[in-house]
Amino acid sequence: MIGLMGESGSGKSTLAKLLIGLEKPSQGQILLDGQPYSVKKSGVRILLVFQDSLHSVNPHFTVEQVLTEALPKDVAREEIEAILEDVGLDKSYLNQPARQLSGGQLQRICIARGLLLKPDILIFDEALSGLDPIVQGRLLRLLYDLWEKYQLTYLFISHDFKLSYALCHRILVMADGEIVDEIKDFELPIQAHHPVTKKLIGDKGNFSSRIS
Repeated sequence: MIGLMGESGSGKSTLAKLLIGLEKPSQGQILLDGQPYSVKKSGVRILLVFQDSLHSVNPHFTVEQVLTEALPKDVAREEIEAILEDVGLDKSYLNQPARQLSGGQLQRICIARGLLLKPDILIFDEALSGLDPIVQGRLLRLLYDLWEKYQLTYLFISHDFKLSYALCHRILVMADGEIVDEIKDFELPIQAHHPVTKKLIGDKGNFSSRIS
């Protein structure tokens, strides 16, 4: 699980869009497993879970329609129900309109939708931002449990260091479109090298325990 941090305008979301093919690089290429990657040639191996879950789904759809919209027709309902259970929701949610769900529930649906497509990499672009701290904590635990079960690679994009610290195995810091720092040692207090990293961490550099 890799964290990607940076201030507004640093290039975090642009990188995410490049990885899923929403934008094209002005130069160079994207490699996955050492090979050039594109959605057209390689299929959907990288998926993005956006911050704004409400606008990531059709509010007029039921949960079942949200989950099955991009799925092959042969995906069994049992598989859909199992994934829904994995994200902490039971099958009774399938018939509910998406617009009636809370922000935390909608993010769980978006995560379930991503898992059903069986990607190699899931990108979370500020996916927990704006949620109640208690909901954030529950979703962090959920992401960790899903990572253990499905053995996916996560790219966790956030401006909130305490969230990245709790979840990620290493953290990259961006500024002006470049990686300027990397944190691999999570012993407290965190040792930051770049001024942007120091600003993101704040004065104390001490945080609550990591999820394990």
